[in-house]
Amino acid sequence: MFSTMSIVTQETLSRVTRYALAVLLLTSVHHTYGAYAYHTPWRLDAVVLSAFAAAAIISSLIVIQRRNTDESVREIAFWVLTAVVLVVPVALIGLFEGAYNHALKDALYFAGASSTLMNRLFPPPTYELPDDVFFEATGVMQAVLGSITAWLLYRLVWSRFGRIVVAPKGYRRTNAFRHVAE
Repeated sequence: MFSTMSIVTQETLSRVTRYALAVLLLTSVHHTYGAYAYHTPWRLDAVVLSAFAAAAIISSLIVIQRRNTDESVREIAFWVLTAVVLVVPVALIGLFEGAYNHALKDALYFAGASSTLMNRLFPPPTYELPDDVFFEATGVMQAVLGSITAWLLYRLVWSRFGRIVVAPKGYRRTNAFRHVAE
């Protein structure tokens, strides 16, 4: 199946990888800064998790792109990459860390939510109320990059199986996307 991987699938795989690694880098910067700014060294655990996830993603990509690797090994590497990207950059970082821990917390705080509600949803010392623009901005950006990564991952998995056909640049806009029924 990988010997006939379309150019679109290869490009999407490359974009998924770049965005997933961007999420991991951003969360590493965010949590390193937070560890020092808030004197919470346990935040550095996210940097270790990001390093392991990045190593798994890059290793899987290398296996997928090797032409002389057995087809079944490349298939396993594809699903390892897909699972790691889905779990770490998309779900743990983008959805939980970015959307819940920062976007929702900031929205509730600036909307004037009660301190009782804020402390119930975001108990100290694990959570900090918004008081640092860089920390909160990088926190919310994790949700943005995680969402983009999720969309690209969806497109990768579906284009991999030929259910989404994407026309090359230069085609009319009306022919850009077409769902193929089976």
